[in-house]
Parts: sequence; structure tokens; C-alpha cells
Amino acid sequence: MTTWQELLIENRQRHAPGAEWRPRLFRPTSEADAGELGRLLRGDARLQVFDTIDRQLADLVRTRHPSRTLRDDEIARLVEEHLAGVPREAYGVWVHYPWSHRLVHLLDREEFIELRTNRNKYKITGEEQERLAGRRVGVIGLSVGQSVALTMALERSAGELRIADFDHLELSNMNRIRTGVHNLDVPKVYATAREIAELDPFLEVRCFPDGVTADSMDRFLLEGGELDLVVDECDSLDIKLLIRHRARAHRIPVLMDTSDRGLIDVERFDLEGDRPILHGLVGDLSPDLIRGLSTEDKVPYVMRIIGQDTMSVRFRATLLEVQQTVSTWSQLGSAVVHGGAAAADTARRILAGEPVPSGRYYVDLEQIIGGAQRGQQEGAPAPAAQGAPVPAGTEGRGRAFEPGSLGGVAGDAAAVELDRGRLERLVGAGIAAPSGGNCQPWRWVYEARRLGLFHDRARSESLADFRGAGGVVALGAAAENVVLAAHREGLGVRVSPFPRAGDEDLAAVLEFFEAPVSGVEGHAMDGLVGAIGQRHTNRRVSRRAELAEEQAAALLTAVRSIPGADLQLIRSAAALQEIGALLGAADRLRLLSERMHADLMKEIRWTEAEAEARRDGLFIGSLELSPTDRAGYDVCRDYRVLELVRSWGGGKALEKQANKAISGAMAVALITMPRAGLEDYFQGGRAMERAWLTATQLGIAVYPMATLPYLFARLIRGHGEGMDPETVVAARALRERYVRLFDVTDATAEILLFRLSLADPASTRSLRRPLEDVLLVR
Repeated sequence: MTTWQELLIENRQRHAPGAEWRPRLFRPTSEADAGELGRLLRGDARLQVFDTIDRQLADLVRTRHPSRTLRDDEIARLVEEHLAGVPREAYGVWVHYPWSHRLVHLLDREEFIELRTNRNKYKITGEEQERLAGRRVGVIGLSVGQSVALTMALERSAGELRIADFDHLELSNMNRIRTGVHNLDVPKVYATAREIAELDPFLEVRCFPDGVTADSMDRFLLEGGELDLVVDECDSLDIKLLIRHRARAHRIPVLMDTSDRGLIDVERFDLEGDRPILHGLVGDLSPDLIRGLSTEDKVPYVMRIIGQDTMSVRFRATLLEVQQTVSTWSQLGSAVVHGGAAAADTARRILAGEPVPSGRYYVDLEQIIGGAQRGQQEGAPAPAAQGAPVPAGTEGRGRAFEPGSLGGVAGDAAAVELDRGRLERLVGAGIAAPSGGNCQPWRWVYEARRLGLFHDRARSESLADFRGAGGVVALGAAAENVVLAAHREGLGVRVSPFPRAGDEDLAAVLEFFEAPVSGVEGHAMDGLVGAIGQRHTNRRVSRRAELAEEQAAALLTAVRSIPGADLQLIRSAAALQEIGALLGAADRLRLLSERMHADLMKEIRWTEAEAEARRDGLFIGSLELSPTDRAGYDVCRDYRVLELVRSWGGGKALEKQANKAISGAMAVALITMPRAGLEDYFQGGRAMERAWLTATQLGIAVYPMATLPYLFARLIRGHGEGMDPETVVAARALRERYVRLFDVTDATAEILLFRLSLADPASTRSLRRPLEDVLLVR
């Protein structure tokens, strides 16, 4: 007995997806066709016959008498007159669809087209319909393109459709491709051609089941008559570019629908033979340059093509999840159908000779319908950091900050008066120090032979820097540079941290001496002074190398030269992998937290002109980003995007940059102080600068990665103040892993976490505000 499994296999083989897509037409008035039709009827037991010729004829005669309401007997009489004695079975054409075993009786070509386009009248005039019947349109890419092709077939706005796609229909395509599940694994070109044939068996369709390539592009555009329009809906970016290069060479217009915000893109190469492709958005980008890129690596080019500032928020958010939680960018059936209709409408008007100029056109349903209730238009440029929440305690500070005098701080009569040149050299060395986000939180006051170093807290306080401790570290580093520069000038230096009780803004007072006095700084580190001008952050992805023991010892000596300071090094592959994961997770938390995101965006200078004008913050070019990472930063400017990503539980892509940065590290280092008072952070800043200058002399690149320890400071000493509950929970989980790597307690001041590596020179260095902005001489 045959089992049901065997029957299933037999039927599966019988119905395996094939390449049939052309219907067979039989006209019984032809003796040969009549014979073939008879053999078909006898030979195919599965054949289903659909004969509605009477209703079609009745419909035809009604449409030919539009001014009259015909009675049934009048319709019957007019049908008989129309048949003129031809038997109904022999009238018209029998259409066989071999893929579905259907045989359908239809009016023949001219009457079929007349009746099927009758409801187009005046929306499309008779002259336009006739003109359109002679037009040839090519559609490349049949996920979105299927909707365009089918809509054009519905309107019969072309006489020939050439359709190209190399792919087979998959279940994941069926959120946007209108077809049945029985077509799964059928090549998209054949599934689409079948749909068109079942709408209109007389419409000329040519299939390119291998898609189009550099070798076949001209055949697609020209063979059998030059195309009048190309509709580009392919995913391959190199083919997108190639389409336009070849279409421009042959002066064929190109149309594209992106299925995001109803964008229809028109390039009238037929009217403008020298028009830049894609409106100049990609410059002279070559197809060869982007051929073979991964979906993720295509993202920056997709953003340039579609336009970052005009993408919907959801689309931008989806780009961050490509190859993370989604395999490719998302598309909705409603957007594809809407875009297919808009593209088909635009194509018809171009083909009919209406004036449709090149450009980008938006039919954004979310904005048009209810858009006034949605607030800012989705396609508007991201608000970046403007209007961002201000960390508690910093409102109204910053620009209004004016450092006080040094009154109440005892001075030493032996201190020397600094002339203007010497003062500016010393402060110039001080402002060469590093600071978190290059915030430069210092204000210097020279008064009565004393140099006061004030903390401009509004420049450094942020959610990621609890109570401005990171700013105090920067002030300690600046003081260290001044000490080294003073020693080079032959001056002794006394540093008095936080000399005025209850005043946390006055971080230090420095006095300078030409004669020996007590309490001045030692000279053990004076050899570091030459590295002050060379010291900088280098974020380049490094070359893997081992940290030599003598290098580690030199760094440790530099740090421990400050009492209480210590240095911990992570060097094993497993530990580096773990700290990379933790740093990546911290980056993710920072970007997905609205307040920390706002702080970060305020640090970034997005153009060279902005960086030069402000001379603070981090120029985007200094972050050493790959094109894909840079595109990610651009997407991340708008917190609305990240808010969506957070709500989806996504954002793993935000962790990649830190992981990549650690992958080639010699070591990751942490400088600590035993307690977490302001003076500890100040002295820790001095230790940090000594370590960094030592690394510079050793040719070791330093990349601070400070988010994690300062986030923990807020978590531990601030009990999560200002952090949302979800971030608090995530930060605690990270802390549990972190303390397995470093010997720290809740009382420890974690001054700086940083990467050590060998790397090529940094592409750019951070600028400093001019002395006149930071130095006040009273």
C-alpha cells in the first residue's frame, strides 16, 4: 500500500516550482488552435475551466452604450448582434495558465484591453492610453518592484514590462509581496510575471531571472527596443549606481521608491544628460567600491542615498539593528503598496509626457494624516543636544561663571612675580592637559603672585561624571603640567589643593619660587615636560602587541610617584575580551539614557568649522570612525531614534566600537586612589598625567574610556541619582563583573580607565580654547 508520505513526495515532484510564466492562448477559429485546445482538455485531468464569456460580452456592450440603461433583453440582442453567428465557445480566446491548470475564456486582445481599461477613461485619455501602449518599462528588484509592476499592469500604463530579480520568493518576503504561499521558492520574476499574466495575458512581459549585472545591463535596457523608463527597486548598491550610469548614457529616466516616508525619487536623464547620479548625494562613488559589502557596511551609503535627515525615525532606528536583531532594513506592506502606487502614478505621467522634473518627492502618510498631532516632522533634522535636559545642580551656571579672587588664601612673601610671558607659558602648558570630552573645565586667576585654578563645573558636570569628579581630575592634570613647565623655567612650585575651606570651586593655588623653600614639588618627574606638547588621545584601532615589562614598570612608577595612587593592568586575552564587553555595554547604556545621550551629543563637534569656532569638545573626525560607525553616530544624534531602539530591547550595535577598540590593545589600565574625596581626584589627575606623559615618551597610544568608572561612582556614592531604574539595574550587573577584573571597593576613587596600544598617528587632535578665554590677571 502506498503511504501518504510517498504520495506527498510524488505530488511534490509533480508540482515542483517551475519556470512557466507565459500563458498559452488558443483561438478556436484557428483549426490548429482548436486541435491543441482539444488535446489539452483531453490530456489534463486537473484542468479547471472558467468560462464567463457571456458576462464579459454583456459588460462590453453596456460600456459601449454609456448614455443608456439597457434592459436585459436589449443586452441579449446586442450580444447576439456582436457575435454575428460565431458560437460562444469559439469566440475570443481561451487562455491556459499551466502553473495553475486553469483554462479561462476571455475576450480577445483588443476587446479585452478596451473593456479592462474602460474605467481608466479621462483619468487616462484614449490618446494617452494608446501612447502608453507603446512604452517599455524596466523594473529591477521585485520586492518593492512587484507592487510597482502590478500597479502599472493594472492601469496598463505600459505595453511592455521587463522585470529583473535573481532571488526566489521566501516567506519573509511575504509581508510586502502580494502573492500566495503556493509561490514560495518560485523565482520572484516568474511569480510576478504570473500575477501580471493572470491580470492581463496580452501584456508583454520579459523576465530576467538572473537579475541584471554589468554584463547584462545594456541588454536589459536596449534589447528589443530601448526602455522608456527604469524603475530601480534593487537592494544591491553597486547595481543601483550602475543602473544610473548606463541609463544616463542612454538618456533613460530613472524612478525609485524607497518605501520610507513615501519618498519618490525622479532622475530625468532623458532631459538632463549630464545630471549627477542620485542628485549628487554620493559624489563620484564607483559601483566597484561598494560591490560585495555586507548589509551592515552598506548602511552609510544607504543613508547618503535616502538622506539621513529625511528618513523616518523608525527607519533610522532600524538601521542600528541591522545584522543585530534584524537581518536587513525593514519594510512594511502598507508602505510598499503605497509606494508602488505612487511610483506607478509618477511613471505613467512621465511616460505620457507630462512635466515631471527631477527631484525628491514625499507623500508621507504619517505626516499628512494626523501629522499635526505628532509634533516635529519625522524627516526634520535631529534636534541633537539643543534643549537637552540639564544635569541637576548646573542650571544657570557656565557662561555666567566668574572665578572669585584668591582672598582668604594665605600667600608666601617669598613667591616671585611672574611676567606676562612666563605666566602665559605656564598656563599654556596647563591647558594642554586632557579633560573628559575635552570640556576644559579650568579658569585661571593670577593675583598677588599666586595662580588660582578654578573649576568651571558647568563645563564638566554631567550624568556620566558624578559631582564633577572627572573635571577635578582634569584640573589635577593641568596643575601637573604647570609644575613641570615651571621646573623647566627654573622655578620651584608649591601646590595647595582646595586651600579655602568650603570652596569646591577653587581647586588649587600654585605659587612659584626662585629660591629654595619648604613644601615645593620634587623634580623626579621633570623629564616628562617634553611630552606635554606631544601628549594626545589616539583612538585608532591598534596593532596587537604585548606590553613589555619595562614599559609596565615605567607606567607604574609614574603613577605611584603620587602618594596613594596605584595602577592596575589587564593584559590577558580573556580579561581584555571581558573589559571590552563591559565598555561596550557602558556605551550602550550611555546612548540609550536620554540625559547621558544629551551630555554626549553636547561634546561632539560635527564639522571642522564648528570645532575651530568652539575649540572645545570632540571633533567627530578625532573619533577615528569607520564609515559605518560614522553613519551610526549620525543616526544616534536624534534621541527619538534611540528611544525606539531602547523600547525594542535593541542597541547591541552600540557596543561594537568599544569591543573593536579593545581588540588590539596591549593592555587596559585603571588608575586609582584609596579614597574618593575631591583632593584624591585632584591628586589622581596628577598621577594620570604622569602616566600619560610617560606612555607618550614610550610611544604608547592612550585612549581614555572613562564612562564605566564614573557611571559606577554615581551608582555607588550617588545611589543612582539621576539614573532611570532600568539603567541602574543594568549598571549594577556590570559592576558585579567589573570588580572581578579590578581590585576596587566602593570607597576607591577610580581616576581613569584607559587603553594602551600601538597605533598609527591620530588623524587629528583636540583644540584648546585661547588663553584670553581662560586666564584672568587681576
